[in-house]
Amino acid sequence: MRAFAFLSVLTTACAAAQPLWRLDSLAATWPVQAAQEADRRQHGPGVVRAMDMRDLYAKLRTGQPGLPVFADSLVARYVDVLGEARRDDLRAALGLARAYDALIEGELVQHGLPKELKRLPLALSCMNTLAEGPEGGAGLWMLTYPVALRYGLRVNGEVDERRDPRLCTMAAARYLKDLFQHYSDWSRTIMAFACGPANVQRAIGRTRATPELRELYPHVTEGVRDALPLWMAMSYLALHQDQLGIAPMMVTPMEPADTLRSPQPVRFDALAVALGLPVPRLRALNPTLCGAQVPAYHALLVPKGEGVRYTALSDSIAHVQLALIERARTASEPGTDAVAQGPSGREAIYYRVRSGDFLGRIAQRFNVKVSQIKTWNRMRSDHIDVGEELVIWVTPAQRARFEKQQEKNDDADEPVNDASPKPDGSTAQVPLKAGDALSHSTGERFTWYTVRKGDSLYGIAKRYPGVDADSLMRVNGIGPGIRPGQRIKVPTKR
Repeated sequence: MRAFAFLSVLTTACAAAQPLWRLDSLAATWPVQAAQEADRRQHGPGVVRAMDMRDLYAKLRTGQPGLPVFADSLVARYVDVLGEARRDDLRAALGLARAYDALIEGELVQHGLPKELKRLPLALSCMNTLAEGPEGGAGLWMLTYPVALRYGLRVNGEVDERRDPRLCTMAAARYLKDLFQHYSDWSRTIMAFACGPANVQRAIGRTRATPELRELYPHVTEGVRDALPLWMAMSYLALHQDQLGIAPMMVTPMEPADTLRSPQPVRFDALAVALGLPVPRLRALNPTLCGAQVPAYHALLVPKGEGVRYTALSDSIAHVQLALIERARTASEPGTDAVAQGPSGREAIYYRVRSGDFLGRIAQRFNVKVSQIKTWNRMRSDHIDVGEELVIWVTPAQRARFEKQQEKNDDADEPVNDASPKPDGSTAQVPLKAGDALSHSTGERFTWYTVRKGDSLYGIAKRYPGVDADSLMRVNGIGPGIRPGQRIKVPTKR
């Protein structure tokens, strides 16, 4: 009996913990951290009131007429956790929901959709524009890469428009409308939006029952299963925040800013060091920029008044970038460790990230897991930059095809990635032979250099007259981090 009780408590705790990654991600953003600090200074810790969940189902039906509702034990657990243990983070999410309310409701109404759907992003992302889900979704509405492309959003290694509140809301409204026209009922429409159409078909096939959310959602993929009970919990808390004593926190998603454009790429970390600003603050001002640097001539937002300092410190920023490049010299050693500790029976190749790539797509090409790529490359997040080279461990057969493709393309004008998947999911990256010279129509000529252990871009540049680290990053489309075995172009004189 005691064992059963312990198991029940453990199951409850695990289930309640599932949605917390969304709140954790929200709490790590600069606007929320600033708002919570200001709130603590002004109001102190406050008193947390126990959640009143009497007539939970009836209140949800009244508050969301025309939309499917349910109130099972998991919904009650989420209400309890969000309303008590994570109340401050919930208040921040509700404050952001208030800030985006007019934008989202206006777009929904324009497409003839129920305005109550505006609370769906509360469950999907906790209103965090920088949110990234375990299944590849991103932004307020957690749109996946294929959906984003279908509705005209730009997603690549440098820019992700799913993080733009206005653009992603416009795309989400169109997607919801198209789904409703397909399914003709809101249960399957909302489930398809939050969990994917494939999950809808799978759940219906397993239940063989009336398509009600309560019966369907336990049968969807584990990574997105919690979205629907979390939507019920968030809707209840948002609808009854006054009665429950939950005051939305005053959060400003976008502070006043100056807009700048640089003719050269600017690294976020160099900008942060030179201006004395936290990187999360710069990220919050530039949510659509997902790489390590701001592309040349792309709009860059800095806090109001910092534009003048940026102009005055432009030389200092360039020097800071060079210093960071030199410091990144040791970054090659972890890459060496990763290669040395690869899985048995597999061999390492280097894949160069192209525009439009993301980890899920790369993993599918090579028939590996995203988690494996992150482990092999010592990655803490899913961010990848165009031009970055990733260590991928493939089978000997994949490696052989890879090298064969290299030989076929030795006389090509420049290195390319063959994006066509092979039967086993692999693709080929095709550089020229080491030492081959490469001539472009611009008149610029290149030679190839293979990175060795201990190399840095700064050190490599010193070996070639007239070459600096910035030019190496520019012609190769890479950042300062390099790995042993990586091949880079070096400009040479005619």
